[in-house]
Amino acid sequence: MVDAMQPESNAAWERRSKSRFPLRLGVRYRTVSGGPSLIGVGRTVNVSSCGLLIASEETKVNTGARLQLTVDWPTLLHGTTPLQLIVSCRVTRCLAEEFAVELDQYQFRTKKR
Repeated sequence: MVDAMQPESNAAWERRSKSRFPLRLGVRYRTVSGGPSLIGVGRTVNVSSCGLLIASEETKVNTGARLQLTVDWPTLLHGTTPLQLIVSCRVTRCLAEEFAVELDQYQFRTKKR
């Protein structure tokens, strides 16, 4: 987990308009369009209100691919019920072991026990 919720800053080359927060959360993803279905797991590197950077050594996704993500949220609903963030998104950038997504829609759901 993160010691302090301070946004990451790389002002020298920063192009994003939204602050990114360095959260390490478990992620499961699957493609929802274009070609054969791909499924993988990873961890968030950072999170903003508009996107996520995800590290994964598994299935490689392509720029432009549409994904559905399930993110294990770090806080409990009413202190007892685990939450998941369900995200519909598009891959905007791919690196060797990371990819960035732009959020289309998202919602919180309670996690099945």
